[in-house]
Amino acid sequence: MTLTSVLTRPLLLSLFATLLIFTGCTRLQLAYGTAPLFLKGYAKDYLALDSEQMAKWDPRLTATLDAHRAVEIPQVAGFIEAFHQASVAGFDANNTRCLTNTLHELYRRHARLAVDAAAPLLVGLRPAQVQHLERRFAAEYREDRLPEKADPALLQAKRARRYVKSLEGWTGTLSDTQRALVKDLSGRIPNTEEAVFEYRTRKRRELVQLLRSGADETSIRRFLSDWLVDYRDLPPALAGAFDQVQQRWEELLIRLGPTLDAAQRRHLNDQLQTLRGDLMQIQKSPRLVTVTCRA
Repeated sequence: MTLTSVLTRPLLLSLFATLLIFTGCTRLQLAYGTAPLFLKGYAKDYLALDSEQMAKWDPRLTATLDAHRAVEIPQVAGFIEAFHQASVAGFDANNTRCLTNTLHELYRRHARLAVDAAAPLLVGLRPAQVQHLERRFAAEYREDRLPEKADPALLQAKRARRYVKSLEGWTGTLSDTQRALVKDLSGRIPNTEEAVFEYRTRKRRELVQLLRSGADETSIRRFLSDWLVDYRDLPPALAGAFDQVQQRWEELLIRLGPTLDAAQRRHLNDQLQTLRGDLMQIQKSPRLVTVTCRA
């Protein structure tokens, strides 16, 4: 579990993960075409919804997906174009900070959409459905619970492998030297796994209590926004970790960029151009929003 797990895993935000950030170039069209069925099926299973509740939610889901296609996809297309320009020019302190800040804002925009879609579902849950959600949370707690004495070196090695695999999806196979660089930088990312786990567990418990109290939609939306969008009550162990994670990723781009050989650079730029093109094609009125950052 990484620091970003606190953002991508809780509740229904995971519904939108394959759509709201990046699904991969070749799967983007398919993901958009099957999104309504996927999201409805996921929500129905996760919350044990009945057909009446699903029918009532359908217009909200449709509006959310339409808003995402019209408003958010152009933002994402602009980010991919900025990433491509930075790759061609060479990653430096200015453009990497711009990219990571923009990506963070993209997450928050998508989190707001997810909250707006989830709140109407949650406010209508019956007691048995709240209990079902609590059981789902409990099962995931048992699944994700870290061993009491997890080996820090083993956790670091697993994290480095995840980062290498993710990067190789964009660059092709990394060399041993490049993998060592990734291992070094990932090893300097704060170890927040336990703090993330405990924070997520606490917020889920608070959500269940809120639902059992009969809270209205406004209260539920405020709770989810404070948790998933604005991070209003992060514990001290996490509050300062975001900047450190961002700094390590910026350093990784700056140091890894010059080591890419011609084939890796071509692979990266081809992937970015293809994804940008796919993002333009799924829009009804294709456009991209130019990323602007101060030096």
